[in-house]
Amino acid sequence: MKIYFNQLAKDLTQNLRPVYLLTGDEPLQLMEAGDMICHAARQAGFSEKQIYHVERGFDWGELYQAANSMSLFDEKKIIDLRLTSCKPGDKGSKAIMEYCDSLSDCNILIIRMPRLEKAVQKSKWYATLEKIAGIVQIWPIDIDKLPGWIAQRAKAQGITLSPPAIKWLTENVEGNLLAAAQEIEKLALSEKKQIDVDDLIESVDDSARFDVFKLTEAVLAGQSARAVKIVLGLKASGEEPILVLWALSNEIRTLIRISSKRAAGQSLPAIFKAERVWDSRQALMTSALQRLRGKMLSAALREAMLADKMVKGIVKGNVWDKLLDISISMSGKMKIEGL
Repeated sequence: MKIYFNQLAKDLTQNLRPVYLLTGDEPLQLMEAGDMICHAARQAGFSEKQIYHVERGFDWGELYQAANSMSLFDEKKIIDLRLTSCKPGDKGSKAIMEYCDSLSDCNILIIRMPRLEKAVQKSKWYATLEKIAGIVQIWPIDIDKLPGWIAQRAKAQGITLSPPAIKWLTENVEGNLLAAAQEIEKLALSEKKQIDVDDLIESVDDSARFDVFKLTEAVLAGQSARAVKIVLGLKASGEEPILVLWALSNEIRTLIRISSKRAAGQSLPAIFKAERVWDSRQALMTSALQRLRGKMLSAALREAMLADKMVKGIVKGNVWDKLLDISISMSGKMKIEGL
């Protein structure tokens, strides 16, 4: 059953499903959807949680073991599968279908993956999930709805943003809900509860978070020296590398999709509309596409996935050095091995 994100909280109070599929490219709502499900599950007695990062070479036998192994105290558990692709492969598809054929009241399975491609929705494993799972597809918020989302988010934090402040924040986050939410949370910590545009600009000037957007602009524009300066500044300011990694990874995946559609004969205006690329960023995207070819983008994505493993502690390495290499390679001077 498909569940809209804004209906998920209500649905969880009525029916806790054995399996959930969370899919999309909007990280904040994906994270919050998972948090809502886990909270409801814990309220229902699922006190244990096991997280599995599904990447190339993943042993799908671990899903079987997780589903059938009982803890020392027979605790109910949440199995959280986090995929880097919407295509689990033959072994993954089989493992998911076998899991669904032998559901247990002791387990809740959450599957997280990027936005589903149309071809994937015709697969057998997806058809199996449709019968039993809650499927939450996360879509980016349209530009005309973003001001309302920002206003509601601020109200939930106990502050009120003036119309000019809402307009300014809408234009500057360019659809990135995570950045908007973090800025609102920061504003909520101040004593002021009525926030005007001047207050917002002053807050942003003191925040390194918006430098992440300056970084993606520099990378897309091919400004290597500026990109290096911003990355080093973000590191020095104590910014979390996961936010920087998300911003770079999001640009890489978007460029790969645009490049693929362009190779298939689609026009850039049509692609930009389908990919929700804002008017202010279309020139930057076009410039990057002229400079970065398919092989370069694929290599950058592999490096981003390696950086993700560093953040999670799966592999050793300096994640900031890796972010610096990715930024340099994407902005024109190739640092990535093999290029």
